[in-house]
Amino acid sequence: MSRALCSMVTALLLSACATQPDYRRPAIELPSEWANQTDLARAPVDLIGDERETWWAALGDGAIDALVSAALTDNPTLAEAAARVDQANAIVSMERAQRTPRVDATSSSGRERVGINGNAGEMLASWQSTAAIGPNLSWEIDLWGRVKENALAAHRRLQARDADARHARLSIAAQIANGVLSLRACNLLLAVRDADLASRENELAIIRTRVRHGTRPPVDVAAAETNLATARIERIAQEEACLQAVDALVAVSGRPAHEVRSLVADSVRPDGNDDLAARIPSPPAILPDLPVTVLLAHPAVVAAEREVAARWAEIAVARAEQLPRLDLTAMVTGQWIRAFGASGSYTTGSGVLGLSAPLFQGGAGAAEVARADASYREAVAMLESTVREAVREIEDGLAAQDAAIRRVDVSRSALSAARFTLRANEARRLAGAISAFELEESRRQFNRAQESAIVAARDRAQAWVELVRRTGMVADAHGMVTPGSIRARHQMNGSRPDHAGAQSVLADTARSIPGLGTELPQ
Repeated sequence: MSRALCSMVTALLLSACATQPDYRRPAIELPSEWANQTDLARAPVDLIGDERETWWAALGDGAIDALVSAALTDNPTLAEAAARVDQANAIVSMERAQRTPRVDATSSSGRERVGINGNAGEMLASWQSTAAIGPNLSWEIDLWGRVKENALAAHRRLQARDADARHARLSIAAQIANGVLSLRACNLLLAVRDADLASRENELAIIRTRVRHGTRPPVDVAAAETNLATARIERIAQEEACLQAVDALVAVSGRPAHEVRSLVADSVRPDGNDDLAARIPSPPAILPDLPVTVLLAHPAVVAAEREVAARWAEIAVARAEQLPRLDLTAMVTGQWIRAFGASGSYTTGSGVLGLSAPLFQGGAGAAEVARADASYREAVAMLESTVREAVREIEDGLAAQDAAIRRVDVSRSALSAARFTLRANEARRLAGAISAFELEESRRQFNRAQESAIVAARDRAQAWVELVRRTGMVADAHGMVTPGSIRARHQMNGSRPDHAGAQSVLADTARSIPGLGTELPQ
């Protein structure tokens, strides 16, 4: 073999020739700031700390803590996500194995009757025993990086499935938190409905008394009965909503209904001295970091971007399939023979370097490259769509949080005024200044204010949960990875990322999330 040929073979063995440039993340336009962010959320939420490993703990609701823990321990959705991660991990191991030589062992043995002509011309017969054993080696020398890119695509899809699993975990926790908030508010609203029913019944009794004395027309009784029936219907509908809230929590957490009810149960005094809205957790407002920081750490965006990277690698695979392929095979065999009372053994070995190349495929190879390229462009479009959807959800979440905070303030003012009016009218009734009918009207106004305050408090807490979910805050075994934590790192470094520094933020974000930004070893 000539020196030039030896050098060429050595170079091919040591390195693969790339069929396309290294992958670079597509440039996706991101907003420079959140359009719906207001100064109502004056400080970022820091959910990082030794004492707090989970974001939902900021709500301070024991029922949420217990049911989230139960759901994360045993949930079919999370089990499915974990299984997909395990499948992707197995595929990574399989593809990595293709980069190393494969060694198999072969063995054989036989026994047959053979004959030979003797010196005197007679036929000599004997049994011949043979045995052979030895290793076989096969190895595809990755000339164009086909095997490497296959492994790289599998590794990137593993990262995507890991992001999907983290997103699923976040969604499950958010479902539990929202469900507990709904059930707790529903139970409180039931107490308000009961108080309203009692007031309606008192009103009906008062009107009937006045009708008997001739101070009110009989039609007023019918009107009061209609109001009472309407209140009873609303109470039945509210009770149904509570049952549905329990069923939803049972389905997500896997805990029985009686346990869910026991966890969320709360003693209620539906009178003017009890602020029922205060029973709803009051979370801190969220101030998300810059969009470029939040979005590039979002699990859905991470999963979509990793799919783009995987499909880029598959273009290289499709191109490499159209180029020559070099395979090395080797065999070493030891053989033993025994016949005619004598035995012998010998060892044979062989090595073959085979080169194969496609000659005519009827355009199938070019079509596969075009398909892979179109698949990559599809993934880029899906990534852009995912980013836009994430932006829309976060903007909607910010708007919902802002509206909920303002509604809580207004409802509290209304509740305070209604409570003052009720207490004043109770005193006036004792003094004989107003009638019992007027007192019941004040009581119903207070009940309506209570209902509005409960709904506003529930909506504010759920808006907080939804904004946490939409910004992609994720808890894992290593602690929280949140926009707030990334913000803190930049502040400690004396800098703050902006839209122009997207690439540096992306690199920092990639290091913050397990698995993201790491490729297979070369």
